[in-house]
Amino acid sequence: MTGHSAIIGFFMFLLGAITGSFTNVLIWRLPRRESIVFPGSHCPVCGKPIKFYDNIPILSYIILGGKCRNCGTKISPRYIFVEAFMGLAFLATYLGYDVLSYIEAIRMLLVLPIFVAITFIDWEHWVIPDELTIAVAAVGIGTAPLMGGWSNIVNSLIGCALGLLTFFLVSILGKKAFRKDALGEGDIYLIAAVGLLVGWTGVLLTIFISALLGTIGGLAIMLFRKSKKKMDNISTIPFGPFIVVATIIVMAEGDKIISAYLSLFK
Repeated sequence: MTGHSAIIGFFMFLLGAITGSFTNVLIWRLPRRESIVFPGSHCPVCGKPIKFYDNIPILSYIILGGKCRNCGTKISPRYIFVEAFMGLAFLATYLGYDVLSYIEAIRMLLVLPIFVAITFIDWEHWVIPDELTIAVAAVGIGTAPLMGGWSNIVNSLIGCALGLLTFFLVSILGKKAFRKDALGEGDIYLIAAVGLLVGWTGVLLTIFISALLGTIGGLAIMLFRKSKKKMDNISTIPFGPFIVVATIIVMAEGDKIISAYLSLFK
């Protein structure tokens, strides 16, 4: 690790895995309108509290063979996937950002668990909890002054308004054209929150990339299903996950992408 400490890298992976464990709590409880604090970790089938030694990220799942110690119910592999993914994501964030860009790195670490929760919840339940959207907005407006002073706050507010207006118009026009909702209400609020996070140029790029990814994703599902009878639902695949991936791309590489695009006109 050139310029990076292996010990800190290990710590970042561990921190990410622990965060992933909490992210799993969000994914399970928020769409069911359950408290994310009480009760403590427990098996949703037998209701038995999970002991601390059975709640160690990644390791406990492997040791228990992916089953509840008390009732033997199979635990979804999503749990270990999210924990491992978050561990790797935190490690990649540490390795990917320059030491002087610690504010950008912290912003990424703050939104990653929120975005992962949004992705899984929207994909499974077709809803984006307001709590998560508000959390994205809070990170955006809360760190805006640190990213460029008061001018960046204005940039964030413009990004919020632009994202909200764009998706609102797409929703109205799409409903008239296809006679059904083109975008969910949660998508509209999410892109507004993303605007606070990445500013007005960033939100436009996010919209473009998310639309591109959504199109590719829709075509991929269409080919996978291989049936015209099942293709009717292609236009209603959850769009939140594509917004999430696009936002992460913009946060990490947005400036480079915009600079490369503008250089084409020089």
